[in-house]
Amino acid sequence: MLTITGPVCLVSIVVSVFSISVNNGGYEDINIVIQNTVAENETLLERIQEVFTKSSQLLFEATRHHVFFRQVNIILPKTWSWKPEYTGIPARSELESYITVEEGKVKSPHTKRKRKKCGYPGRYIYLHTDFLFTKGNTKWGPHDNVIVHEWAHLRWGLFDEYGTKRRGRFYLDNGVWNPARCSKNVSGNVGKGRDCTRATSKCSTTDTSQLINENCKFCPNELQAESNLSSIMAFNWVDGVSTFCDKESDETVPIHQRHNRKAPNKHNSKCKGRSAWEVMREHDDFKKVSLPAYTNTTPTFNVLRETTGHRVFVLDVSGSMSRNSRITKLYQAGEYVIQTKIPDDSWLGIVWFNSTSSIMKNMTQVTSQQVRDELVSSLPQYASGGTCIGCGIESALEILTAKFGDPAGSEIIMLSDGGNNVGDLDASVQKAIEASVTIHSISVSQEADTRMISMATATGGIHISYLETGTTSFASAFMEILSSGVTSYATASTSLLSEKMDYLTSNTVSFSFDIDSSVGINTTVSILQGTSTNIRIEVESPDGTVYTEQTTGDNIILDFPGTAVTGKYNATVTTQTSPSFEYYVTSLPTGSEVVRISSWVSPINLDFLTGELPVVEADVMKGRAAVLNAIVAAVVETGGSASCEIALLDDGADPDDTVDDGAYAGVIPRVCLDRDGRISAKVYVRGQSGTAYVQDVFSGAGSPDTEEDANVTEVLQDNFQRVTLANEMLVSNYSSSIASQDITAPGRITDVSIIDISTENTQYGESRNFTITWTATGDDINVGQATEYELRISDDINVLINDFSNAELLDIKNANFTPKAAGEVEYVRLEIDAEESYTSTTFLGISAKDEAGNAGDISNIVSILVANGYRVKIDGEVVYSKIYIVEAIEKDVVEEEKKMNLAAFIISLSSAAVVIVIAIVAVTVCMKKLKAKESVEDSEFANRVSTTTVVEIDEPSGDFYTSMASRQTWVGKMTAFKSI
Repeated sequence: MLTITGPVCLVSIVVSVFSISVNNGGYEDINIVIQNTVAENETLLERIQEVFTKSSQLLFEATRHHVFFRQVNIILPKTWSWKPEYTGIPARSELESYITVEEGKVKSPHTKRKRKKCGYPGRYIYLHTDFLFTKGNTKWGPHDNVIVHEWAHLRWGLFDEYGTKRRGRFYLDNGVWNPARCSKNVSGNVGKGRDCTRATSKCSTTDTSQLINENCKFCPNELQAESNLSSIMAFNWVDGVSTFCDKESDETVPIHQRHNRKAPNKHNSKCKGRSAWEVMREHDDFKKVSLPAYTNTTPTFNVLRETTGHRVFVLDVSGSMSRNSRITKLYQAGEYVIQTKIPDDSWLGIVWFNSTSSIMKNMTQVTSQQVRDELVSSLPQYASGGTCIGCGIESALEILTAKFGDPAGSEIIMLSDGGNNVGDLDASVQKAIEASVTIHSISVSQEADTRMISMATATGGIHISYLETGTTSFASAFMEILSSGVTSYATASTSLLSEKMDYLTSNTVSFSFDIDSSVGINTTVSILQGTSTNIRIEVESPDGTVYTEQTTGDNIILDFPGTAVTGKYNATVTTQTSPSFEYYVTSLPTGSEVVRISSWVSPINLDFLTGELPVVEADVMKGRAAVLNAIVAAVVETGGSASCEIALLDDGADPDDTVDDGAYAGVIPRVCLDRDGRISAKVYVRGQSGTAYVQDVFSGAGSPDTEEDANVTEVLQDNFQRVTLANEMLVSNYSSSIASQDITAPGRITDVSIIDISTENTQYGESRNFTITWTATGDDINVGQATEYELRISDDINVLINDFSNAELLDIKNANFTPKAAGEVEYVRLEIDAEESYTSTTFLGISAKDEAGNAGDISNIVSILVANGYRVKIDGEVVYSKIYIVEAIEKDVVEEEKKMNLAAFIISLSSAAVVIVIAIVAVTVCMKKLKAKESVEDSEFANRVSTTTVVEIDEPSGDFYTSMASRQTWVGKMTAFKSI
């Protein structure tokens, strides 16, 4: 029997739809969303309560009594039966920082992020029902360990502290291969296989003359003494884990909790070697004193069932909307959306505003075609007056409250083209926040109030811009916002094609599109144009069937019966010239594993003077599994006649975060930022049959099987295409004089690694060659080509992290080492000679510079094993590196000075004798210095200390897409080389 703890309201419940809140250390409004593909099962609700109750206690302990789960909302889909103990909430388009429960192919718990920077929160945590139903430990460890691990990703922006095959499972230090672990006290075994019991002899940690086999890994003992316990961000599957690592240099921190900043893990790379606690302390969650140890950490659970959506269109009818036929286009788009996209049984109201506001349609349930027609008749067709955006918001709140009592969870879709010049807009937005109503905004033109963006972000809404010229239309902006609800991720409609032409000069328009096997139900082709004329559309399917439709008007919709066959469709539209022409293709999924794309631009507000460049990112998924090898591009527009097309790559090079995780990223170049104001981006993705594929392995909660079961699960056999609109962004402080300057640094190199160690004996001792590789960055992040690299080393990793410019520079200029174009692979070979055993460690970091001297952030750091200083034999005398030799010289000088002082005190000698003694000593010192100098300058070793050998590889050629294909082939070659 399901037991719901705490009070449950049967009529309405105030749920914060914006973000998780904290009340005296207790998290409230944690939303756990059960998707509509999950079969109704009361046991699932019980398991959610059990798992999160236990996780709340561990969270409290791990955060040293600072935070816990106080109140949790479990949101059920409409497909589940209604029960009296449930509370109804309106279907919504968007949630922030939530937990989704699904039954897809992806099994591993993981967290998805937008901005993959240290300290930035995530989008959602994914949990499979199998994980929740499992009794006892899961393959990823105890449930509470996993939940707290993922919560640290979602809430505080921490990263994983375990090693991976790609990033490195071991590092060189103190003469051995050390496993990537946190803390260093974690005990375990090194070997191959799930439990490290295979081929242990091939995984020697003491043989540093070569790379340790890439299939070797470290397996922590699953039962650890308290003094050896791991960090939750490292080995979360180990029983008893209950801490986060803290500052390594703080002696007050117990040894087993001290961070290991040398480990080559993602957290060290992204957070610059800082411990989990050092990052966490910067979050507002930890600004207050800790709570009493006896605090009750049992959460209250509210079970909410999604109903139909409650929406209000709040439409600007001020005088400026008469410009460029805006009000006419709004009417046309509104009619199309109301007739085809508003879900049955949902609620819609319509409000107009200019200097005041008018309620044109109270909240109305969409139950018939007659209702849809009545709603269309409430759309505006004329414009005049000033602009009171806040008036429109308050009228929307009025009709929502009048109908539902509590408007919480409802949505306002706000459309406006000008600055607010009547009333207090900020006060009206605050009322929406207090009412827990989301505002989605569509900004029309560059003149729209900049607060259209802030009102959306403040209320958890989506903000889209329609800049009149370009490929984005009113209708596509509405469609991007509308959704069936947060529980309908797998079953929502997908956009295959969305285009707008600013002027149609021909009577015929032809286009094509692909239908793949993941979609095909209720497929429609829609045409909207700026004049009412005769329109005829003809579409030929892959099997030769021809579908036609014709009408007289300004729009036409062609519906495909049943499930559309897969393949390429060719469409031809016959019409007359028109001031605008739009066409859309949408389709519903055939199952739960549908290819989808979501995209965003960051930052939302960009100060041009900082030199920062915005980044467009896109997740391409099938279900929740990553789609790899897709071709992804963004068209960036500012409302002028020109646009920019940029490539989005999943190659792990800045600004992309991780290679082959289905998240693609690209930089908007400075040339595309030509003014203050809004930037819009439309993202396109294409997949080619037999080339794109799906992989369901994620960087999430680790397990003993991490990477053991990594495999390509499905090669996609159909061509596919998708399109989506990213959020708008706002540029401020644009300066044409600054635009002509280079103030943007190269991107950060994130994949420095040692791919080969070779050892040989020479007449000067043992020589070791370390082959280092990384992906070249660009002049401006990943655009263009950097001018030079700085390679620096230090025996102290803290110097590289905190004071890179004062680390020892390896001068590679004489080696004629010029950076390659962004995205290409760099190689450098460091040759080190020594006589003594290789037991010392030096650390290497790289920074790229451009021609203006802008330096990128320091790369991830790798360690290199060296002897006690570089050395070579000259004439039978051992000479060390310059640093070592200077130290030896200084030591000799001190000894000789002692002798000189001693001589001065021999008062029994004649003054002449004293002069002779001093002269002899002086000559001796001078000869030692001269000999040392000659040794350094003339020896073969001196010419080899900083020698760099560049290994050339073939460069990609051809157009952009060809280069992408070449890049994929060439990364494959590199991977093969690594595994030799």
